[in-house]
Amino acid sequence: MSIDDDPEGSPRTPIELLEAMSGLQTADALLRWRMRDRLQLKANEIVAIEYLARLLNIGQPVRALDLARALGVTNSATSVIVASLMKRGFLTRSDNPRDGRGHLLHLTPEAMTAIADSLGDSRAELRELLAGLSSRESKRVVVLLHAITDSLNHGGLVPAA
Repeated sequence: MSIDDDPEGSPRTPIELLEAMSGLQTADALLRWRMRDRLQLKANEIVAIEYLARLLNIGQPVRALDLARALGVTNSATSVIVASLMKRGFLTRSDNPRDGRGHLLHLTPEAMTAIADSLGDSRAELRELLAGLSSRESKRVVVLLHAITDSLNHGGLVPAA
């Protein structure tokens, strides 16, 4: 399917584009909740896993302190969350080379497999949809997504290193 072949017509106004982005965010949140149920995780546990996955994906090390800030919970609550995820085989800890007392958190391969399995066919469906884009369309989407990402990043906090 090509963007130009969209039978419903592509959004033509900024309001329609913002509504489409809102719809995407809602679908993403609902997918996250289904994934949490499939993995039998608590709300803070799934947010912790997502936070770790996103930061590790961009090469950012994650400390328990970073996780506590992201979740808005105390250090002791974070310790409980980390212990639970480690017990389930989703997390490991390693010594922080920059701080002899601290630890860095890592998702395990088992966690990554469980996440991928919980997403079911949605990734394959996305790949198929995106494979149908022309090179021109792909470039336009990538440029737009980078611009949106930059805009959102300007409004957020940068994780502590």
